[in-house]
Amino acid sequence: MRMRPTAQPAGQDPEGEQQAYELRAELDELLRASRYASQRERRLNEAIRASPGRQRPDGDLLRQLAQARTLREGLGARCLQLSDRLEALENRLRSRQPEPQPAQAPPPQDRPDRPERSDRPARPDIGALAERVAALHRAGAFAEATELLSRAATGLDPADAALLAGMLSRRGPTGASLHLARSAAQCAPEQAVTMLAEFRELGLAEEAAELFHAFWGYPASALPALLAALERAGQGADGATLLWEWGSAPTPELTALATGLRRTGRHADVRTLLRQAAGRPTAELAALATELPAELATVLLHELAALRPPVELVKLAAALDTSPELYGRLLAALLADGARHRTTLAALRGAGLPTEPAAAPRSRWGRR
Repeated sequence: MRMRPTAQPAGQDPEGEQQAYELRAELDELLRASRYASQRERRLNEAIRASPGRQRPDGDLLRQLAQARTLREGLGARCLQLSDRLEALENRLRSRQPEPQPAQAPPPQDRPDRPERSDRPARPDIGALAERVAALHRAGAFAEATELLSRAATGLDPADAALLAGMLSRRGPTGASLHLARSAAQCAPEQAVTMLAEFRELGLAEEAAELFHAFWGYPASALPALLAALERAGQGADGATLLWEWGSAPTPELTALATGLRRTGRHADVRTLLRQAAGRPTAELAALATELPAELATVLLHELAALRPPVELVKLAAALDTSPELYGRLLAALLADGARHRTTLAALRGAGLPTEPAAAPRSRWGRR
């Protein structure tokens, strides 16, 4: 008697599952290649900026940079194309699966030991997350959709969060990918910076800009760690932009940041920050010098002596005249290069302000 072949269980599609597996593997390879291309583009940019003749950089470097940029953009587009194919395939596979039946839990003594379940979604679930966000929007459940995006931003791996943002930016609700990007600023600095790089590698310029703008809202206490993470990721230009923005922060916040940077050993960032602050009005600069710790006030005054014109330095000196210690530090900065500051010193004398260091007070027990 001929036996009937065993029927395949309903809902299973081995060929489709294998195709999904291959797509995921290819996507992983493309993401790695995209990262390498982005790193090469960054190194070439740095080499061009460091070349002696910045007005006419080396032609070969420019050709290599153009090739690296084209490669990175092509890989980013291919990553988004593959992620769309993977999402469509996963949707098809899910539609063929029967409704899951509730299973009886094994007795406690028979249950294998395993770690607690993580809230971090797996990569085959990225398409489902995008669908869930869209469904919540269609149903008017905007608060729930927002909460889901916030959890995804902090719970997903940076590469997966970037893929989700790419799906949402192309076919998701308006603004969903941008909310995901803003929420990523709540991650630890290393993860947030990695996500910024992933957005850029996939060509998600708006999402990258949204996340970077969210960095501006970091409190002063969090900035040193963020700047260090940007530096390690080769994003020093982003760190310089943040310091430029903070140069116009209110005096108490700027003082807190400068103090925190000095405490963490980021002395170059301290100088950059105070150099940016040097463009403030004279009254604000006098108040800032008063608020800063003595060592940082000295750095600020030396920056001002190097950057501000004589007429502004005379105004500053007059504002500091009531604080002999600060006036003495400004004067020391000017006298350290007297030939350069000859005009300023002459203007100080014309305004009746001292141009010689104050004599050290004599001890009452010294010679009379």
